[in-house]
Amino acid sequence: MNLFPESWNTFGRWLLIISAGIIILSIIVSVFEKFIRRRRLLRSGILDVDRMTGTQFEHFLGLVFRQYGYQIEHTGKAGDYGADLVIKKDQTRTIIQAKRYTKNVGVKAIQEAVAAKKMYNCQGAIVITNSHYTKQAQILAKANEVVLWDRERLLKVMLQIKQHTNQT
Repeated sequence: MNLFPESWNTFGRWLLIISAGIIILSIIVSVFEKFIRRRRLLRSGILDVDRMTGTQFEHFLGLVFRQYGYQIEHTGKAGDYGADLVIKKDQTRTIIQAKRYTKNVGVKAIQEAVAAKKMYNCQGAIVITNSHYTKQAQILAKANEVVLWDRERLLKVMLQIKQHTNQT
């Protein structure tokens, strides 16, 4: 028993073929995007960052900011009041709180950066991670004018440095 006329069967077949094509194309695009993202990660060196210790990450960030013409001051381990680096350029001082994490960075890091900004008499504060931030951390950072660099921002900066290095 055929419920639809012959023209519907032809239409239905074409609809099925087109739908299958769209699904296959979507899968291909998704796989291609993952490939591009992975290639970008490998080119950036972010996977090396993921394997660093916290201290190595701090020194790495010092090198990154030195590439942009900043003077770098390492605050030391114990009693750093929440700042790992103080960077200076054009009389502007900024504290850097480095968080090399495998999980999301929370509110505590933002609180430390706010305190360190005052303690080191700085005009700005940046918290940098190879990961991401909790929603609460993002809200607190915005309220206290703390700049957040997450994995994507760090990756972008690393790629810019590599590109600049390759051009010179």
